[in-house]
Amino acid sequence: MKIAIISDTHLGDPACKLIEQGALTETYKAMQTEIKKFTGGAPLDYFVLNGDTLDFSVSAFEDSCKIARPFFREIAKNNLSKEIVYIPGNHDKHIWDAVEWETRIIRRLKNHEDPRPFRRVQEGLIDYAKGRLDLPGVTMVEGSRQYGTLFLEGLFDKDNVLPIDIVYPNFFIKTHTDTYLITHGHMLELAWVLLSELLGGLPKISATPDVAQLEEYNIPLTSMICTGVGQGGAVSEHFCDIQHEVKKRETTKLEDTLQNATLKLKILLELPWYKQILNRMLLGLVKKVILSKASGIKDSRYDEAFFEKETVKKRFLRFYEAACAQATEELKIVPPRKIIFGHTHDPFPFSKPLVITKDVLPQLTVEKLTLYNAGGWLRNGAKGAEVFFLDDSGTLSSVHIK
Repeated sequence: MKIAIISDTHLGDPACKLIEQGALTETYKAMQTEIKKFTGGAPLDYFVLNGDTLDFSVSAFEDSCKIARPFFREIAKNNLSKEIVYIPGNHDKHIWDAVEWETRIIRRLKNHEDPRPFRRVQEGLIDYAKGRLDLPGVTMVEGSRQYGTLFLEGLFDKDNVLPIDIVYPNFFIKTHTDTYLITHGHMLELAWVLLSELLGGLPKISATPDVAQLEEYNIPLTSMICTGVGQGGAVSEHFCDIQHEVKKRETTKLEDTLQNATLKLKILLELPWYKQILNRMLLGLVKKVILSKASGIKDSRYDEAFFEKETVKKRFLRFYEAACAQATEELKIVPPRKIIFGHTHDPFPFSKPLVITKDVLPQLTVEKLTLYNAGGWLRNGAKGAEVFFLDDSGTLSSVHIK
């Protein structure tokens, strides 16, 4: 069995290095060459896309899908892989939401059946001893060993379709000697778990949520910020401009936006004069806080110290414990000791992983965890991408592509 893993292609973002003006680039060809070199020209058994493959936070759904088509069609055309495992990240989480709607609501109603509750998560497992992918709770296509069919297969040419298996947010690979967890990693950042951290411990809301609860508790906020912000036309363009400016430690557009909004809010509220004074003071204070926070923002992207932050360590521990429970209780496998992330665009190659021990994280239930990161495929501030490989014996390796 031969497996390749990449992350953060961001198809739909103008800064993506794999596609320019609708055509695949030399960077894509370099990736393809390395994969072919690894397989000896044969197709991969599985090509794992570990989050933020499409980008709906900067482009409308229709634009991102159109831009992504050459990428998927080339994979099929050049026989790069027999099958694709797609793990949504924070920029394309709507893919998972759409799968839930398609399988739990739309298909059921179409057949005049009652909808089923959303699962919130779908774990996946490749077990080398079995030689195949398992998606617990999902029915295989009759007469085959494949799962499907889902709407994402429409990204391929009609006469040359590859199966795409959607897994969210955790994908496990059990080799003969190790268990790997492949996950995007956005749940280690505050924005994507804010509600569960603020509300955890209230009646009915667990203070130690499992993976499904982590996803469910945070849906009201994450659904808006991960995909909704890219679907507002001119408003989306404006927010993207602010975002790019803030990342450069500039706040001119943000200041103008806040000034415009506070002036209009005063009119909309129609307050008497004495309340207007209090409101003006409050809005002024809020504006100062927002500008202060924005000017000091340290983005997780390209942050070499991301995993060293105490808050991230705490989230990592909670997430890892939830993932271990998922592995042992749902999949009946040994918990992972090696993890491949994306999200930060800061590659940790096979030759230089991040090792976490009890000295670093005393609450850790195992002696050592080894963390890898697949980097990203954007031009802006890019550190390059890592393509990870697992060969027939389950041996891990990686190659760096600038």
